[in-house]
Amino acid sequence: MSNSYKPGDVVPESGIYKVQHDSHRLMHTATLLRETLFPLCRHCGQRVRFELRRQVKSSQVPAFRDTAHLKEYPLPDSPFEVAA
Repeated sequence: MSNSYKPGDVVPESGIYKVQHDSHRLMHTATLLRETLFPLCRHCGQRVRFELRRQVKSSQVPAFRDTAHLKEYPLPDSPFEVAA
């Protein structure tokens, strides 16, 4: 049984991931780097899931860029920021 990941989870391995949306789009793939965050869907938001299909070396994976369907998961504000 495959592990399924959601937006905001940490990508466990660099590789090609199957992307399944909440019924508005057919399955597609995305290449993601280890230790980054799984992206959000522009249409279904948190209702998108990812499954690793093939591991690849991190040096062979380009950094994730926003697309027509996926956008980078926003990082939380740092709890260590000092108010000016």
